[in-house]
Amino acid sequence: MAALKPKVRDELVVVDIDGEAVVYDPTDVLLHHLNPTATVVFKLCDGSGTVRELSEDIAEELEMSTDKVLRQVRRVVTQFKRAGLLDGHPRQVLPHTHRHSGDGDGRAHAHRDGEEAIDGRSA
Repeated sequence: MAALKPKVRDELVVVDIDGEAVVYDPTDVLLHHLNPTATVVFKLCDGSGTVRELSEDIAEELEMSTDKVLRQVRRVVTQFKRAGLLDGHPRQVLPHTHRHSGDGDGRAHAHRDGEEAIDGRSA
C-alpha cells in the first residue's frame, strides 16, 4: 500500500491569525481552529510528501528526533482526516462526551452534534 500523501481539500478557506489558523469548511459549514503546531502541519499537507517526509522536514527545521516528530504529525494528520479536511477522507461524526456541573450525579453523556477541536496538543 502506498504511503499517504495528505492534501487539504481545495475548497477550504484558511485565515492565518498570529501563527494559528481558522479553517472554514463550506461543505459541512464548520469552522476549525488550529493551534500553531497543527497550522504548521496543515500548511505542509499539499499532497507532495508523505507523513514521514513532512515529519523529516519539521524535525530538521526544529533540530528534533524524526521519530518523535513523526508520532506527533501522525496524530495531527489523523485529526485532519477525522475532521474531513483532507482529500478523500469524509468527516467522521463522533459522539461528544462532556460533563455538566449542576447535574445531580455528574455522569458523562454523549451529544451527537458535538465537534472535537483540532488542537494538536500532542504535537
